[in-house]
Amino acid sequence: MKDLYIDTQEALDEWCNTQLESIELLALDTEFMRVKTYFPKLCLIQLATENEAVCIDPLALDDFSSLKALLQAPHITKIIHSASQDLEAIVHAFDILPMPVFDTQIAAQITQSVKIGMSYHDLVLHYCEVDLTRDQTRTQWDLRPLTSEQLKYAYDDVHYLIPAYKKLIQEIEANNQHGLLKSNLAPLTEKERYEPDPEGAWKKVKGYKRIRGSSKQLLRALAKMRELMAMRQNLPKRWIIKDEILIHLAERYAKKTPKLHEDYAIATYNEHIQNQIYKTIENFWDNSTHDLIEEEK
Repeated sequence: MKDLYIDTQEALDEWCNTQLESIELLALDTEFMRVKTYFPKLCLIQLATENEAVCIDPLALDDFSSLKALLQAPHITKIIHSASQDLEAIVHAFDILPMPVFDTQIAAQITQSVKIGMSYHDLVLHYCEVDLTRDQTRTQWDLRPLTSEQLKYAYDDVHYLIPAYKKLIQEIEANNQHGLLKSNLAPLTEKERYEPDPEGAWKKVKGYKRIRGSSKQLLRALAKMRELMAMRQNLPKRWIIKDEILIHLAERYAKKTPKLHEDYAIATYNEHIQNQIYKTIENFWDNSTHDLIEEEK
């Protein structure tokens, strides 16, 4: 398979426009950074046809019109392994949702009748009999130039997706599992799942399941406040307020008390965060007549 690195507008447009008219299957993967940010920073886009693989450098380009057209083409199936995070990175970077999508991890779960998702390494080993070296998972993808080891890793991420897809489709057809596959792939088509959800942020706080009653209401308000702050500053949520502090505050201050302004945990944060915490909790006290959140089942 031929490998090509694309970091110029002319090369991107030429490649994408050519594929738009000639292919029906397109392997897709991304590399992004999210260690120091709230939103994913898209650093590399890998695509592959049956004959060629490309690494597209989004840090070197400005106009992605031709790429968006390719990723949204209804006649081209985009094949991704464990698609959710890659789709989220693309939605954030380009405000589009690639369609239609075939997730090889979901398909493998169905055909192999397993609850735990098969890794890409195991997928390629099982369906392509290739034992990939996965030594660049934690690499710094936003640094340039990329090393030969990084590029090999990136190309390998799409080299085997179409061959694996074809074997998975054969298994799906042999087992008459098209309906099951379609229902499991359907959530990937919901663009809102890749967008921030401040109202539902409390459900991602570690330890939330043990919180009950008015404490759960307060946790919801605190988690929403933290989410909005993280979005505005594009910082990881844990850098704003740690999960364990949100739980501590929700458990201790669901009822009005003068001890709020003496809390040691709040005092460890800067003045802006302290003020946001006080404001959120005091607003909660002022509006404490609302109904309890429905308990999680």
